[in-house]
Amino acid sequence: MIGIVQGRLTYSGKKLQSFPKHPFKEFKLAAKLGYDFIEFFAEKTKNYKNPIWSNSGKQKYIQFSKINRIKIFSFCDNYIINHSIHSPQTLREITNTLEQIEELKIKKYILPLYGKSEIKKKNKEKIYKNLSIISNICKKKKIELLLESDMSPESFIKLKKKINSKNCFFLFDTGNRIVLKTNPIKDILKFRNDLGHVHLKDKNIHNKNVIIGDGSVKFELIFAALKKINYKGSFTIESQRGKNIKAQAKKNCAYFKDLINRYLKK
Repeated sequence: MIGIVQGRLTYSGKKLQSFPKHPFKEFKLAAKLGYDFIEFFAEKTKNYKNPIWSNSGKQKYIQFSKINRIKIFSFCDNYIINHSIHSPQTLREITNTLEQIEELKIKKYILPLYGKSEIKKKNKEKIYKNLSIISNICKKKKIELLLESDMSPESFIKLKKKINSKNCFFLFDTGNRIVLKTNPIKDILKFRNDLGHVHLKDKNIHNKNVIIGDGSVKFELIFAALKKINYKGSFTIESQRGKNIKAQAKKNCAYFKDLINRYLKK
């Protein structure tokens, strides 16, 4: 399955990762342009205008999802970038968020371990403790926990053992990995069965998110590596919108569907 992040089908402000002004409109657009699902997200600062925080809003999301046959499949919690994941208050917010997304039958919950939630030597034990709690909550709700981070495959394997979780997987972001001083192809081969989801975006050498094809990511090589590990998981396009938002979104979807068909379909 291939999806797109909220706010990438309509203009939502100068910031790329901004909550869409017309979130319900994106369901019809996603269906028209060939997508299977929309990836929801929480902003770094809690946005109470997001319909996910109200019963009526959630019901409207479910309605538009059914009408347009577009799944609400994954949820990225950017709130933890500005609020440390090892704090009790943030853990309470995460627990509440999981209650909301359970009602939407979302299957994948993404924690981007950046900013104030980046794992460091001084805070890692506290983070491990809360990740173990979060993983157990997700397991009970039948939601897969995905961690997005700059960590190496070896570090992730150690983390997974530390928190004792079989419900925790790694989210591989093609744009973020390309700017690290590692080989993204070798990383994919090392992650293997721990790879649970892929964010598709392109970045240039200055770490700027650019139009697909204008950056440094070698997508043919990425998909060849995914083929080697027999990857059967999902993808979310998280790229720049471009000047013509709909045309670019349609082009991106077609491009990646072609790669999926050529490399991952038997």
